[in-house]
Amino acid sequence: MAIPSPKIHALCVVKDETDIISECLRSAARWCDAIYVLDNGSEDGTWEKVRRLAGEIPVVVPFKQDPTPFSEDLRGEVFERYRHLSEDGDWWCRLDADELYIDDPKAFVAAVPPQFDVIWSASFQYYFTEVDRDQWAADPAVFADDAPVEAKCRHFLLNWSEPRFHRYRSDLVWHPGGWPKPLGPSYGKRIRLKHFQYRSPEQIRKRLATRVNIDSFSHEMVLGWKDWIPAGAPQVSVAPRKTPPWEDRVLDSRLLEFDDGAQAYEVDESRLPPITDL
Repeated sequence: MAIPSPKIHALCVVKDETDIISECLRSAARWCDAIYVLDNGSEDGTWEKVRRLAGEIPVVVPFKQDPTPFSEDLRGEVFERYRHLSEDGDWWCRLDADELYIDDPKAFVAAVPPQFDVIWSASFQYYFTEVDRDQWAADPAVFADDAPVEAKCRHFLLNWSEPRFHRYRSDLVWHPGGWPKPLGPSYGKRIRLKHFQYRSPEQIRKRLATRVNIDSFSHEMVLGWKDWIPAGAPQVSVAPRKTPPWEDRVLDSRLLEFDDGAQAYEVDESRLPPITDL
């Protein structure tokens, strides 16, 4: 008798992601058994879209709206609210609203040996370039909210990785820092995803203004952002407490790779932080 695949429960904390939230949830619904959504005070219709999608897609579960300043404790609150629906051996995903997975997470987690409890991502980061800026200036409709994100954002780098999944056990306790413990070792293979953090001038402007005074997002306010992005994560930077102009997020397309729709999305470990245990 075949052993059933473990279930996947997703924690999704969102704020002002109206242009991509439907794509994210529809995509994740193909491999999630439940997606628990907490809205962190959206003012652009994101929460209303989540609620409408929940009526169409049963695995989408709107939890609540909470406008308090973002912290990882919000994810812990969602976890504690719905953990009773999980069984030992299930997987929990930290699902961000601006990510689409390349690998099928359902198949990926089913292949992880039982001694491993954590899965890290290989994040292919998509950026807004001078090519996009000029196209937007000529025809803003190309970057409208209802335009598919993979059609309007095509330049990327593989330059980031972080934990994305953990295996569930009933003895887990949520700790500050974004993850429950105790967790076993991290798996040595990374799950691949696309991260669309900058998608249009209006979205970039809104994202930066929302995050400027939140410590969890200080990496987006670093000095010399354009200089260190092609090289990888910053080593030492000072975060100014003022909102950068959206133009500061326009990167030189020559420093990036172009997604022509036929990518192999090969993972170069030398470009990523090492996998460690939590």
